Amino acid sequence: MNILIVDPSVSYRNVVKLTLSNEDTQVTEASSGAEGLAYLKKHKPTAICIAHELGDMDSFKFLKVLKVNTILSNIPKFLLTSNNSQDFKREAYDAGFTEIFIKSDFPTLKRALHSLMLYATLNISARVLYVEDTQSTADYTSHIMKTAGWEVVHVKSGEDAAALLDNSKKPFDLVVTDLVLEGQISGIGLINLIRQGNENIRDIPILAVSGWNDLLRQVYVLKHGAGDFIAKPFHETDFLARAINLIMAKRALDEAMNAQLALYEKANLDSLTEVNNRHFLDEFGDQLVKSALAKNESICLMLLDVDHFKQINDMMGHSAGDAVLKTVANILKNTHQQHDIIVRFGGDEFIVLIKGQNHQHVLARAEKIRQQVEQSEPQGISVSCTIGVAYYDKKIAVQLVALLKNIARDTQDEVIIDFATLFKAADHSLYVAKQAGRNKVCINNLLEQTEQIH
Repeated sequence: MNILIVDPSVSYRNVVKLTLSNEDTQVTEASSGAEGLAYLKKHKPTAICIAHELGDMDSFKFLKVLKVNTILSNIPKFLLTSNNSQDFKREAYDAGFTEIFIKSDFPTLKRALHSLMLYATLNISARVLYVEDTQSTADYTSHIMKTAGWEVVHVKSGEDAAALLDNSKKPFDLVVTDLVLEGQISGIGLINLIRQGNENIRDIPILAVSGWNDLLRQVYVLKHGAGDFIAKPFHETDFLARAINLIMAKRALDEAMNAQLALYEKANLDSLTEVNNRHFLDEFGDQLVKSALAKNESICLMLLDVDHFKQINDMMGHSAGDAVLKTVANILKNTHQQHDIIVRFGGDEFIVLIKGQNHQHVLARAEKIRQQVEQSEPQGISVSCTIGVAYYDKKIAVQLVALLKNIARDTQDEVIIDFATLFKAADHSLYVAKQAGRNKVCINNLLEQTEQIH
């Protein structure tokens, strides 16, 4: 990054150079306005720092001459001054200065130049979906993005853009869309489709582009989900700054969400089997059961216990026991359906919460799991499991309620169905299956139902 400092004071130029000495910058000095302008006829620095009093002219005249050179129009111009009055600052901004710094405030100047350096040296990769129906505009804007090293996919209609978003296996980092497009879908219509789309596309940053620059239109577009708005015609630097801001903000958000997910998984996933742990169940188990009941959905709690697991650990070692637990967890994951919750409850016990499935389907799944565990033989070890199931829906509610009353030896009419009562019923069914010889499935304390499907 190259910074031009135009200031008649040698000592101040040296102080500024010293302030920036730790940054990746090359500092060029000019002691007068004329010397600075002569340098700028041949060179294009990253930024210009200009003192107000230059000896041969003031900074306003310097900027007025500089404006003739349109190549330098998009370079940041920082005014260095000791004048802190509001009127002077307004005059400086009106003259075209990007920012104003009090000469003694070196830390603020250093931060501004550091931020500028980040953008000047920023080299990010990006894949952009560009939607524009005017070919000349598309060629110009595509050139800007391709020069930045980005992959650009250009289409002319909202329909083509929507099809690409739905079918592309490689994600887009940014959508740039004009508001007026070929076809039936407008730019705002496309923005709505993206924001209401599937989870793979709904959070893509969107930069809206339009030839109309009225405030009402800008607000309307932003309310519909665009991340930013830029009016035609635009400067290359302005366009890239807005696009980069959107891409980097999305990536920062993704990083934060990934970090949050990692913390969540560390707190809620069992590190050995990679299924949910007991902490997850303590936090969400009762909530999941109540949610199913509120929607009049059936709810099932399946409690699986590995038979004689302590003997496996004692006789063959903990590595063998770990292999057995991983195998059982994988069987549960392979028979997993969309809304199932699988939990390693502790030791050799697993819980599966299933909602919205009928009674016979749950029975068949439990039996399939039992059979697969029996056939697995991890590391050549003979393994079996016993499964107790508590199942509730309105059709067989009486069955489960009778079991719960029997367990509690309670004659009251009302039994509250929640996670705790389901677990109690599943645990009792597990006990019945173990008493019958293990390697069995028992549902709602009715062992004979499962024996019919062996």
